[in-house]
Amino acid sequence: MLLQLSLFFPATPELLREVRANDERYTPEFGIFAVTSDGTVAGGHLLMRIQTETIEGRLDVGGVNAVATRPDFARRGVMTAVMSKTHEYFLERDLEYSFLTTSARHVAAIMYEKLGYKELVRSRVAVKHAQHPRAQSASDISVRSFSEVDVPIIDRIFRTSVAGSYGFVRRPDNFLRARNHIQDKEIRPTEKLRVAERGGQAAGYAYWEASARVTEAYEILAVDQPSFHALLSDAETRTPNSIIWVWCGGLTDLELGWLKDAGYQVPIESYGRAVIKKLRGEVNPRTVKALYGVNQGKFRLGIWDET
Repeated sequence: MLLQLSLFFPATPELLREVRANDERYTPEFGIFAVTSDGTVAGGHLLMRIQTETIEGRLDVGGVNAVATRPDFARRGVMTAVMSKTHEYFLERDLEYSFLTTSARHVAAIMYEKLGYKELVRSRVAVKHAQHPRAQSASDISVRSFSEVDVPIIDRIFRTSVAGSYGFVRRPDNFLRARNHIQDKEIRPTEKLRVAERGGQAAGYAYWEASARVTEAYEILAVDQPSFHALLSDAETRTPNSIIWVWCGGLTDLELGWLKDAGYQVPIESYGRAVIKKLRGEVNPRTVKALYGVNQGKFRLGIWDET
């Protein structure tokens, strides 16, 4: 019930067991929690050991996921105590950094700043309004619905698309199943994930959440610009009266350029922040941004990767 406060999918015991069993990034302990003398769980979060890619090669970082405090224990130092224990835990496992995502307008952002976390990147979006010209799709590219046989195909497209970039580009082999995608408990890929094909080969994919007024791309990746534009054109055609909203955290400057070419306003900053703490000594934001290729426009952190 506590985790339900902070996760965007139903935190049932069954689903958490499946996530834990299929996502190797969660630690054996799975989480750290503050418990009162009468057994009340006052707050806590899940623990991850995440492989990231830097300009110097692979770097494992500690991931803080699903942070939550019971409302009746708010502002009583619960999460500060939990985070202190978390930093000790990461240090004992030779992790140099602790990483998490938060909102700049959330009271937690102040706490993380006091704990020594520094901003790594800000969340960005790209927008196109319904009255703007539609994206063009090449005649030799088709876009179709997702099916279960596409799980390894999506994985291949991801690995091909993120090659040469940095950050959160090392996903587990069973990443989609870890998110319970096939069972449709967290997201509904058979309804919302679209695959672009060119010459009989899958060349891109996009996951869309649509409402009456807004269609959002939670993740969109392709091996080339024509396939990327075909995915945009597909969404714009299927929802002609919607604002198209593309979350850009998982994209580099290369794809941002493709969005601009397709008539999107980009980038627009949102409230999301990715913050990082060096567990021994002070973190130098300039140094860590250089380490992850942020200033080169090659850093990726998509919504599905956020902790």
